[in-house]
Amino acid sequence: MKAHLNQKPSMTVQRAIIKKKKFVYLLVGPVPTKYRDGKSRIVYIGMTRKGTSRIASSVANRAEEILETRGFRKMDVHVVSCGKTPGLKSWQYLEKALLAEFRGYYQELPRFNKQGKKLRWNRKLSSMFKRSAIETILMHFNA
Repeated sequence: MKAHLNQKPSMTVQRAIIKKKKFVYLLVGPVPTKYRDGKSRIVYIGMTRKGTSRIASSVANRAEEILETRGFRKMDVHVVSCGKTPGLKSWQYLEKALLAEFRGYYQELPRFNKQGKKLRWNRKLSSMFKRSAIETILMHFNA
């Protein structure tokens, strides 16, 4: 048998991500996915309380399903984080804010998200995050 090395890395982890345990991540494809009201490269929005190991397992669990999609030969993982507030699970609200804004903009959830079908932007999210900041994050991956 011959051993072959794939020259491109399968996963790259940066030092900055190791310091944080709780954050939100986006799985982003190379080509835009069609949604009801537009196109976006975001196919999944998730959150972790366990740091990089959760991202690796999430990518591994969803890789086959996502990479079987036409046009998807690779996917990127982008981390979104926010400041800490004592007694508040801010990363959970950040995920809700991203999902609610995505749903509001495209009229549906990212393609591989199952939860959050009834999420809407509300007062609680408005008091925590600037809607324009959340929208800027999502529009970065707009087609």
